[in-house]
Amino acid sequence: MAHPLLIRFAKTGLMRFIGHLDWQALQQAMFLKAGLGIAIGEGPTHRLRMKTSPPTPVGVASRTELTYLLLADPLYPEEAGRRLDAVRPDGIEVVAVRDAGRLARKNPFGTIEATLYDLHLGEQNSDSRIQDVVSELERIRSAPPPAESEPDELKGFWGRILEIEPADGSIRLLALQREAETFHAAKCATYLEKHLSLPHYPIFTKLDYYRLKPSKRRLFA
Repeated sequence: MAHPLLIRFAKTGLMRFIGHLDWQALQQAMFLKAGLGIAIGEGPTHRLRMKTSPPTPVGVASRTELTYLLLADPLYPEEAGRRLDAVRPDGIEVVAVRDAGRLARKNPFGTIEATLYDLHLGEQNSDSRIQDVVSELERIRSAPPPAESEPDELKGFWGRILEIEPADGSIRLLALQREAETFHAAKCATYLEKHLSLPHYPIFTKLDYYRLKPSKRRLFA
């Protein structure tokens, strides 16, 4: 019998530059140091029974890096969080640890359809600069599909922005998070920096996951 936990990490600072495979390896090292007894699969590879939420592009920060674990022995979520907090490196935060018995074990992240991002333009942002970025994002959202002969600058984020809203000195974006339709925040940031001559590389931060049907609702609260 396995005991499921859902752990929510934040990845900020220099840690936003580590790739997904390195992030998985870093987590396994943290779990080993914290003494979490993760169950091992019965297949020929004997993999740890853990799943992670969809990969975050390199250069994008995150407040919602989720990991679903099956522990071989029961452990209170509060104790697991305390142990992980003692061994985490700088740039990684243990936001929450919850009992995950209510989630489907086969694919706990299969209901994700959209992701909410916060876009920060740096210390020298202003209302006019924010409005310029909003206008450009609105133009991209309403633009027709790029022709085959046109430059491939919009690949990865054209047609994938759902909502745009200025919020407290930054911009909130709701974008698709589905196979072959996932919004690539890092490519969008590079495009904005280049075409709007921004003084700083804009930083996207992943905030939450959403389901769009039957009605928009936040997941993994």
